[in-house]
Amino acid sequence: MPIIRKILTVHSPIGPSVVDELLTSIEGALHRVGATRVWIDPQSTHDLTVMAELPESSELPKGAALLDADVPDPRSIDDEALRDSDAALA
Repeated sequence: MPIIRKILTVHSPIGPSVVDELLTSIEGALHRVGATRVWIDPQSTHDLTVMAELPESSELPKGAALLDADVPDPRSIDDEALRDSDAALA
């Protein structure tokens, strides 16, 4: 039986071209790992909440185990380490 999950929230304001590219990429990635439906929660207001219907872990295609990966809380990222990585990319 599929599981409905809140995948992420895109906070406004960002430009429409950025939103389009971002949401298209996210949708493609979710479909590649087995999502049967991907949509924007109609109850989201200023921010866009991406939802997806995903198979149970036992039904996921090979290589899709990353859906159960532990993802760190972005608020726990050290600002100094983030600045260092940004400087390295410049």
